[in-house]
Amino acid sequence: MQKKKYVFFLGILITCFFLSGNNNVFSTEINYTPIEVLGLTRYTEDRVAFQHIQIPAANEFFENDTSLASLLIVKNNQVYLFRDGYDDSAKIKMETYVMELRRELPKDLWINKVNSKPDYIKITDRKSEKMLNVKEEFVEKNFGDFYRNVRNSFIQKHVKVFYQLMRNRTESGLYLDRQPISPPAFQEVKEPAKYSMVVKAKAINDLIYFAEDADGDGVTETFYVNYDDGFNWGFKSGPNIIFIYKNKEEDIKQLIGKLCYSAYYGTEQEEKNILKTFPKDSEIIEAFKLEEVAIQTEKEPDSSTGKN
Repeated sequence: MQKKKYVFFLGILITCFFLSGNNNVFSTEINYTPIEVLGLTRYTEDRVAFQHIQIPAANEFFENDTSLASLLIVKNNQVYLFRDGYDDSAKIKMETYVMELRRELPKDLWINKVNSKPDYIKITDRKSEKMLNVKEEFVEKNFGDFYRNVRNSFIQKHVKVFYQLMRNRTESGLYLDRQPISPPAFQEVKEPAKYSMVVKAKAINDLIYFAEDADGDGVTETFYVNYDDGFNWGFKSGPNIIFIYKNKEEDIKQLIGKLCYSAYYGTEQEEKNILKTFPKDSEIIEAFKLEEVAIQTEKEPDSSTGKN
């Protein structure tokens, strides 16, 4: 009986800690599966997909890679899959199994992290493999610039679309949710409150755009674009155009970092348009049949004479 009480109160204590202090609790959890060529639903249409995952490391076993970026290109029935931060999942599962048998403390076994240098390339003709190389030196030397240029251009294309949706908020049905983030109960509050932000919009071609700043630092770390057209790479594969999840990389931050901030405070283009079209005071006075009022201001005293 005493043991049950201990477990019960321990559970309450852990729950209160996470609710009061762990900012990651407030981030949106999204199901996803790393892109796999064999799981693709079709190969007959040209398209690009990008996936970038950076889950904070923790002392536990992970079923999927916690730091992995994948760039998929399907063109003329040829499939090109690049990875950055690639680890051999079969090897990781074996190492995990051995650790469990030995009852060793759990740790993050996905040691190869994203660094914007591809270390994996797979080329297939539909499902027939033509090339596979998992050595970073080879892949970076031959395909590094190609990978980064296509990735950056593809992300930027959709970032521009999202900004366009922000400028046309009524038509896109832009939704913005801004919530205060509570500091830990034991922490003295010395700084202004931070706010997490989620922004969603829908384009005229039914693409869904989503951005999130979960920790309230003013930098968007999650951005996805999804098109519900049946293209995926398996069950719960996640957003099928762009899925950037909890990004930490500076080069990706330069592309998506201002999305939530701009959605709340307005884009530079919106500001210019408002200043350009803002009505004159005389137009408002005339439209509402108001009378101009001259207010006499008091003169400041002459400091040399002490008189007004």
